[in-house]
Amino acid sequence: MFEASECWVVYSPNESAISDSAGFWSNEFGWVQFDQATRFSTQETGSLQLPISTGGDARFVPWHEAQQHYG
Repeated sequence: MFEASECWVVYSPNESAISDSAGFWSNEFGWVQFDQATRFSTQETGSLQLPISTGGDARFVPWHEAQQHYG
């Protein structure tokens, strides 16, 4: 896996609001809560497309910041 400082997750405030806090992306399950989110490397954030989200607001956020607020 990656160092925590190099991990990113995809977050959508809109998906979180309409899906009972399931605003994080899982490559396996779709929109999920934080503990199931897929972690991405810094390199991946520059090459992967973001998933479709309500309002198109999905974005990469640092894992350690998301963990502080949602973990």
